[in-house]
Amino acid sequence: MKTILTKVTSAAACTVVSIAALSGLALFNNNVNAASYYTPRLMVTGSEVNTDRVNAGDEFDLTVHFMNESDDTHLYNIKIAFTTSDNEIYPVSGTNVYYVDSVEDEEEFDVVMKMTTRGDLEEKPYTITVNFEYEDSNKMYYQDSSEIVIPVFQKPVLSASDMKLTKSEILLNSKTSFSMKLNNMGKGNIYNVSVSVDGDMINGADTFVGNLDKGTNTTVDLSLKGVNVGSGDFTVTVNYEDSDGKTYTLEKTMQLAVVEPAPVEVTAAEQAAPSNLIAIGAVIVVAVVIIIIVVNIIRKVREKKYA
Repeated sequence: MKTILTKVTSAAACTVVSIAALSGLALFNNNVNAASYYTPRLMVTGSEVNTDRVNAGDEFDLTVHFMNESDDTHLYNIKIAFTTSDNEIYPVSGTNVYYVDSVEDEEEFDVVMKMTTRGDLEEKPYTITVNFEYEDSNKMYYQDSSEIVIPVFQKPVLSASDMKLTKSEILLNSKTSFSMKLNNMGKGNIYNVSVSVDGDMINGADTFVGNLDKGTNTTVDLSLKGVNVGSGDFTVTVNYEDSDGKTYTLEKTMQLAVVEPAPVEVTAAEQAAPSNLIAIGAVIVVAVVIIIIVVNIIRKVREKKYA
């Protein structure tokens, strides 16, 4: 009898344990579902700017794409803040915070902020941190962040100075020397600098300068030959690139005159010189003839004397 009672008690205990286990599993599943429900995700899905490139000191529109990744939870009281480590990039309006009242489940939306960059920035990518806070329908609070990388470029600033000609007026087919100084006045390096000179009166001339580091300068020298008579401007064209390969052009003009060689003037003395030479030559010839005649007469007289 005791054996039967023991078996019944054990079976009942097992049944209770099984029921408790099943209940626990169901409770665990409910907790998992609840955790899934109470952790909605607001995600940054992309970003873009309204310009091909962002130059230091320029303004631009930054568009950030957001999405509520939850398929069953609305989000409320969304606060989005844009920051950089040292205010390299900041909102034009002065406030870096953007508010959204609510977003439905799986809804996408955009935030557009007009930003500007400090003019003294070096050429490199800068990171904007996007911090966002939000609530669900049960007033549960969440926060997250994402990063956006913005490459910033320095617009090249190239100036030309000390433009000189050794001669501002030259003869046809003669040459003059042209020189100028190129100065990198910007905060970034300048690449593939070349200089060409063109004009109606001169032959074309060009030279490749190369790269100019920030804060440096170089001197350019070219030889120009006058090929056509005339007076007017010739054009000096400087082509160069920034670090992104974008091309820029700087043009300057200078005046030059090309003239015909002056005709050779013959002075009165130079004109008289040939006549004087002819006269002297004639006198010499006459003197020689006279001498010959005198010599012949003397010779004949002597011959008669001794005949």
